[in-house]
Amino acid sequence: MLPGSKTSFKVRQIATDTKERMLSSRALNTWGREVFDLSCLPGERVLQMAVLVRKKLSAKEGGGWLSGTLYCTHFRLAFVPQDEQKRDDDADPILLGDHDVALTSIERVVAVGASRVKQVTPSTILRFTPEELVLFCRDLKVLCFLFDRLTPETQVMEITYALARFYQPLRPETVLSFQNATLGSTEMKQLLSNRRRDPCMNWFESEADWEAELERTGATGWRVSSVNDRFEMSTSLPRFNVVPQKVLDTELKKTFAHFNEGRIPRWCWRHPAGSDLLRMASFQNNIYHEKDDIRNLEALLFGGQQRCVVVELAEEMPTLAEIQLAHTRLRALCLGDIPTSLSVPDERWLSSLDGTRWLDHARCCLKKASEVACLLRDGHLTVILQEPEDRDLSCMVSSLAQIMCDPHCRALPGFQGLVQKEWVAAGHRFLTRANYYRDRDKEEAPVFLLFLDCVWQLWAQYPSCFQLTEEYLLALHDSTYLPLFSSFLSDCQRERSRRSQHLSQTYTPINGWREGLMNDPSPGLADPPLPPVWDWALQYSPERRVRFTHPVATPAPPSPLLNGTLSTSKLSDGGPGSVFLLSRGIFSSPSNLLPWRSGGASGSGRRSHRQAPTPEKPPPGLERLLKGVPEPPSGPLEPLLPLLLAPCLGFWRGCYLRGFLHAQAFSHPDPASLHPVEHLAREVEQLRDKLASLGNTVGTGRKPESHGSNTSLNQNTNNSNLPPVTPQCTAAMPRDLPPDSAPAKHTALFSPT
Repeated sequence: MLPGSKTSFKVRQIATDTKERMLSSRALNTWGREVFDLSCLPGERVLQMAVLVRKKLSAKEGGGWLSGTLYCTHFRLAFVPQDEQKRDDDADPILLGDHDVALTSIERVVAVGASRVKQVTPSTILRFTPEELVLFCRDLKVLCFLFDRLTPETQVMEITYALARFYQPLRPETVLSFQNATLGSTEMKQLLSNRRRDPCMNWFESEADWEAELERTGATGWRVSSVNDRFEMSTSLPRFNVVPQKVLDTELKKTFAHFNEGRIPRWCWRHPAGSDLLRMASFQNNIYHEKDDIRNLEALLFGGQQRCVVVELAEEMPTLAEIQLAHTRLRALCLGDIPTSLSVPDERWLSSLDGTRWLDHARCCLKKASEVACLLRDGHLTVILQEPEDRDLSCMVSSLAQIMCDPHCRALPGFQGLVQKEWVAAGHRFLTRANYYRDRDKEEAPVFLLFLDCVWQLWAQYPSCFQLTEEYLLALHDSTYLPLFSSFLSDCQRERSRRSQHLSQTYTPINGWREGLMNDPSPGLADPPLPPVWDWALQYSPERRVRFTHPVATPAPPSPLLNGTLSTSKLSDGGPGSVFLLSRGIFSSPSNLLPWRSGGASGSGRRSHRQAPTPEKPPPGLERLLKGVPEPPSGPLEPLLPLLLAPCLGFWRGCYLRGFLHAQAFSHPDPASLHPVEHLAREVEQLRDKLASLGNTVGTGRKPESHGSNTSLNQNTNNSNLPPVTPQCTAAMPRDLPPDSAPAKHTALFSPT
């Protein structure tokens, strides 16, 4: 039991007919919004309420208990503190208050009695009156509510059954009902239709948006093509794509068939040094390449540059199944075996954490993005990210590389525009990967959540270079579990635009596209408009949004990093038309890299017009790029390369352990009882303080020996081997952060011996 909970309580037998009577339509009260202190959304109905309830506050909220009233609506479980000032009725509504949780975000509800603990489901019949309700959420939060002795038993039972009925619907497709119940009222539809988008960010939905990005990055020789405006060429690519100026639309149309899902090479970003970043899917098999096709394909690949490096992502990056398995293990470790295991983990917790491989995957993504950032910085060439379908890991690596290289992407509007460009517009399967409808289990994978973890790793090592804060990353992380935003509820721009406009699209060779309103005899039953996730004023209070950003000073050039194989050597070799492959940290020039240069597609039975050339040997400059000795930074063009050794990658405690540490009151009511991770984090901090004071005492008599400069970045570093403390590592772990976000307190991932 939680501290302060009742030690004795009369247990009552609740019959089945009593439960049904409580859940009947006449018993579910639908009081008006003017009766309660709760500020309801337009059309929101209160189903049940319970007075004299206390909510357990997390350490970040100050700890202790907060008294108030608990409400269950058809959209959320809302807690209103007794001393909270009621919001102005004329103010814009907020979907979730600081103490609310959406019903779809709840994964388990546990009822705690005087001597019993039981998970509550729609079919549960409780034979005791709960003293506490514990909510385990999909975003790794854990909420604890304690009923007072004076709380009427009928209110306790009714709100428990109402919550059980609505948080876990019997049919997965009732997500649509949840959206209609939340946003489908006439007032809410009117409100959403009148909201304005953030003018400070680039939405990458129009031709002008892409033109603005070309102008911002100084990319010359490129143009915005509207050949896919009706999604004829590729259903998963956006309407507008950036291609070389010399490739006409009539020629461009012929190239889509050469790539999986028609995802041709297209421009993403230009580095100030003059290199261009492109993305593409794998080549289609058994495609015959005409001479004109070859010319256009090579024009797309080189984009006006003389050299091209194809970065293969499928071979060494984690698979979707591995990402999903790692996240599942991470959730099980952080939340326990819900709902039976509610105790503190044993001394093997850290080795279990290492066994999830979640941070191994984060390290792999950061390493590959660092390699891409170095390639972009070191020469006038095109760097092409190649993935079989170009919709998952290419989004990850492209975004991380731009964050490392472009300060604009580390500011709030720039970061949101980056996600719009590389994830939303580029066709990441948000709906499929989130699996809201529970019908695509084999395709479920939290790729975007892994990306947010990688961004947090960069933020933790370079907080002064980011305008966005950990609070913002947490808000974006939690929003992915709320199926109300157009950004996350479609797999591509085509699906998103059709839903948002309520248009049916058909194509005929004579009349072209016909767009008309869908037949909807009942406008009130139509799908409600879904807001973008970036409408933070709709989601969070002004007090919460203030904590999303902080001022960013002009950063000094970053110091060289001891990442072993990453170098700043300039790429100066390689003749015009050279194409190289970067895979598993090794450069090569395989003969089958470009099908038309290898004498034709395999199995086609037809020969290309071009003879297969002799395989080129990778130039020394490419080898030096990854194996050379690091040089001093050259100025503001140096990317923010993360430290990748095990102790330097932190564990995002502020996200993953916020629920588990919160639930420790089940078995450790003593506030002095700490999680083993907390003990270890404090010991690490104390050791770091001693080392720092020792360094100040010794002075600068001898320069510490460089460690790891000749070590391959691709090796599997033993997590139990700690490198010596270097100035670079110390600089990457600032000491002026608040306690909940300081990297010193975010457990370094090394395995216990």
